[in-house]
Amino acid sequence: MNTLSIIVSTGGTGGHIFPALAVADEIKKQYPNAHVLFVGSLYGKEKDLCQKNGLDFYGLNVRGIKGRGFKAISALFAMLKAILESYRFLGRHQTDAVIGFGGYACFAVLAAAKLRRIPTMIHEQNAVAGLANTILAKFVNTVCLSLPDTKKQFNPKKCVLTGNPIRHDIANVVKEKKEYTELLIMGGSLGAVAINSVAVQLLSILRDNRIQSIHQCGEKDYPRMVEAYKSHGYSKEEIDTMLFPFIDNMAEVYAKADFALCRAGATSIAELTATKTPALFIPFPYAAGDHQTANAQTIVHHHGGMMIQESEIKKYPMDEIILSILQNKKELVEMAENIGKLAQKDAAGKVVRELDKLIQKQR
Repeated sequence: MNTLSIIVSTGGTGGHIFPALAVADEIKKQYPNAHVLFVGSLYGKEKDLCQKNGLDFYGLNVRGIKGRGFKAISALFAMLKAILESYRFLGRHQTDAVIGFGGYACFAVLAAAKLRRIPTMIHEQNAVAGLANTILAKFVNTVCLSLPDTKKQFNPKKCVLTGNPIRHDIANVVKEKKEYTELLIMGGSLGAVAINSVAVQLLSILRDNRIQSIHQCGEKDYPRMVEAYKSHGYSKEEIDTMLFPFIDNMAEVYAKADFALCRAGATSIAELTATKTPALFIPFPYAAGDHQTANAQTIVHHHGGMMIQESEIKKYPMDEIILSILQNKKELVEMAENIGKLAQKDAAGKVVRELDKLIQKQR
């Protein structure tokens, strides 16, 4: 497999992109001479993230179809055009296999690969599959799962439980020993207005108690958050070290974080368990099948975190709750150990081994 040529495809949010990048990294690690091409949408974060990770990128002019109203018609035509473009592209490039990680961006190239009789795999991060993976699962060769398919969404003969791949640097994080407490605030790769608004409530109490924080707020809400920090007396220099639209060096952040305030997406869950970072989860209320609540409940059940629904935020003194947690060192240590026990080991390696089996079988 030294001349391995693999296409990795997904796009949209970090929950799809980061597991794909982790597997791409693992392929290169196991097979240094392999060529990995990332295929995604021209409209998501995947292109920039591929460039930062040294991966070749090929962009397709596709957008999501579900929930777009009348725009779904033009999105459907764009998808059909992208399938034809992918079919032609695969005809010009010898490819051993195509693996998709969900989201609309991977649908075109996987459909084209099936037409070309190229081995195909998908990976599903969540307990409830999205539209793309639900359809793709019917014709791909292998379905890799982060969680057991308790809802019986897929053909069990195709399924392999691998866990959710995370980036190598995050998987190997070692917590820093320090005198201060640090809070990580994040709403996923695109940010979350609800979590950002809770963060504003915390600014004064964090400063008064000398608790450090780092906050990924998303690009759209960044201007509002800058003004909020300024209104609480933070200088530009302080803001530049605390507040970011997007954080690239998450391994360094996790190494310092004692606790997190965040959503409960599959990738966040996998990274928090791997880095032993307990959290207060505010699940995204509109996630398919409410899978973020299910994700968070698993952690809460094992006493590795807490959960408050977004609709109930105003019922609680959020600043007092989070401060009490951050000041209880014993509880933080216990929660960190509990969430760490749920870590999925070597998920990226398991996915690559399944990929290897698929290619060997085809050959």
